[in-house]
Amino acid sequence: MRAKGFPRFYVVRPENFAWLVGGANTLGMGESVAYLEVGEEVVLHTSAIEHPRMVEEEAPGLPVRVHPWYAFPPPPSPNDLEHDLASLRLVLSREAREAFSHLGREAAMAVGEVVRSARPEWTEYALAGALAEALWGRGLRPLLLLVAGEERLFRHRHPLPKEKPLGRAFMAVVCAERWGLVANLTRMASFGHEEVEARYRKVLEVEAAALSASRPGATLGEVFAALQGAYARVGFPRAWEEHHQGGVGGYRSREVVATPGHFLVLEAGMALAWNPSLSGAKVEDTFLLTERGLLNLTEDPFWPAVEVEGRRRPDLWRGGG
Repeated sequence: MRAKGFPRFYVVRPENFAWLVGGANTLGMGESVAYLEVGEEVVLHTSAIEHPRMVEEEAPGLPVRVHPWYAFPPPPSPNDLEHDLASLRLVLSREAREAFSHLGREAAMAVGEVVRSARPEWTEYALAGALAEALWGRGLRPLLLLVAGEERLFRHRHPLPKEKPLGRAFMAVVCAERWGLVANLTRMASFGHEEVEARYRKVLEVEAAALSASRPGATLGEVFAALQGAYARVGFPRAWEEHHQGGVGGYRSREVVATPGHFLVLEAGMALAWNPSLSGAKVEDTFLLTERGLLNLTEDPFWPAVEVEGRRRPDLWRGGG
């Protein structure tokens, strides 16, 4: 605000609202029911409908302006619909890092418990429903649930669940939110599907290159180049064009998506979520970048693990053992 000469600024986007006060200002349908006026003090603007809940549960302690529900004014200018604040959110505060650690662990445990219990005769709907129940049961909001069984696993990278059987191999992709932060993870299972198992080993090799390149001072473009090289080494040199590879996380599933040559310099305190994939296989966890290396925020101690270049990475869940 000082740099731009703004005496006040209005914050309406949910990721920025959560970043500043820790609460939610939407009802899950994308439209804001409150916004912040940042000036000499921070003032909450909301409607008469939302006023009690907002001041009790989402943004307690702030002075508030209550507007009629039928005349709730849009946020004045300047606001974060006009000015992108993403760069200010990328390095997480100490409190956000601690909250992220709790979120990631809870999300991984919920997903792991469900996927390990799933059976080939389940439908994709049933697996998605069980995931939603497990996440909500731990106080986590599922922003995204993707499920693909054997029939659809090789066809779609973003498989919304359908009434199809899981079969011999399946994948669960979850974006789970709490306190505005978003944990991303993917878990896969194989009941003897050799092609899925072979491809999963390859994506673990690709991911290892990205994780090794993810260090303070590196650029997103440099990490992306490491991914490209790894895809070529495992025999799929153009696979990076088939799906985005992840990037910097935080208050959105991806705050910044990595692209070739991207200039963003990684810093300690950023969250990273890489998701290399091939048709039929994908690996994904959320990490905190520290000066000492990467800390896996979504590690599940009960999930089978495989060591890849000195790191404990999730293996396929193999039904029956």
